[in-house]
Amino acid sequence: MTLQLPFKQVDVFTSQGFKGNPVAVINCLNIEESQVTKEQLQSVANWTNLSETTFIFKPSSDKYDYKLRIFTPKNELPFAGHPTVGSCKAFLEFTNNIGKKNVVYQECGVGVVTLSIEDGLISFEAAKTSVESIDTSIANDYCQALGVTAIQSPKLLDVGPHWVVILVDNAQTCYNANPDYAKISQISKINNHVGIILGGKRAGTINEYEMRAFAPVINVDEDPVCGSGALSFIRYLKDIEDIKKTTNIKITQGGRLERNGTIYGTIQVHDNSSVSYHIGGDSVTVIEGQIQL
Repeated sequence: MTLQLPFKQVDVFTSQGFKGNPVAVINCLNIEESQVTKEQLQSVANWTNLSETTFIFKPSSDKYDYKLRIFTPKNELPFAGHPTVGSCKAFLEFTNNIGKKNVVYQECGVGVVTLSIEDGLISFEAAKTSVESIDTSIANDYCQALGVTAIQSPKLLDVGPHWVVILVDNAQTCYNANPDYAKISQISKINNHVGIILGGKRAGTINEYEMRAFAPVINVDEDPVCGSGALSFIRYLKDIEDIKKTTNIKITQGGRLERNGTIYGTIQVHDNSSVSYHIGGDSVTVIEGQIQL
């Protein structure tokens, strides 16, 4: 039986349509998850050919607002940042909750992600973050593939996707990098990494950075504006700069792709010295309609 389901395409990390990172969102709240197969969902994601396509299902418990499944054109992901923000925006619109809810609980592959809505900005709190060292030879291979020199030791960040984070001397160096996608894909595949996050501080600022994200191994040569990448980046900064108090970080991304994305990150240090990481930004719906599965 053909299913006709509500569909939205949301531009994420921008207040201006066509300048952020789009995600296709399909509303499956009124069907059972068992009515569709993983192969069907994957075929839709392959067809939309966006970096991610998401499907909003009923949650497993009333404690959560919805369950989100996230697909690239090639595979399913446990978590991704801009699809999480964009799907929350779509959920609020699908359920007529714009302006009515300020906290949303998303069930997904990494567990439960808490989203906050304040003054129209949607942000998520990281469900998981971990930092690992990587072999110097692997780090050097990645730097050579980008044509850059790291100013701190690159690290492997696990935020759901596994990103290698590389910091360079300034924003312009980051912007000017010309990656060898074939080489990055080869290194990523061998080491089971999703790709590289490259960042550099903007001149004359304290906590503003230019960032780029490269994931050719999953068919995304350069992601225009990347939420999980931004999460990895601020988690990396927490370690290398030994940040001990709550810090706000502004990240711009997408200029090389004629986009203009802005991500707001917060490293929140609590009174008991525990730390949480938050990523958010604007989003705008640019397409609404129906899709047949």
